[in-house]
Amino acid sequence: MGTTIMGVTELRRRTGEVLDEIGEEEKTVYVTRYGRPVAVLVDYDHYERLRSASESEKAESEAEPSYPRPGVRYPTVLNEPDSLRDWVDLIPDGCGGDALADTEALYDEV
Repeated sequence: MGTTIMGVTELRRRTGEVLDEIGEEEKTVYVTRYGRPVAVLVDYDHYERLRSASESEKAESEAEPSYPRPGVRYPTVLNEPDSLRDWVDLIPDGCGGDALADTEALYDEV
């Protein structure tokens, strides 16, 4: 798959030829105006694959739960100190429980 950078003026002169190259050689053409990119031309099948992949990625990201999730309790200073004991299993190995001790210390100070 090749890539070409082409100005608008050249594209106007060679439109048919460029479209043939895009379809036959799966070429990508970056169209520029005054030296700045303004458009990209790709084969229709390639465009549809990109669009499909983008839509499925969007659907997956929408399916992921948002945080905070309604109805789920998170270990915050708003929870009772005794409820934090349920979170001990979530502390990574090597932490030694310091995160829990620090959180409980916050309750003592309040």
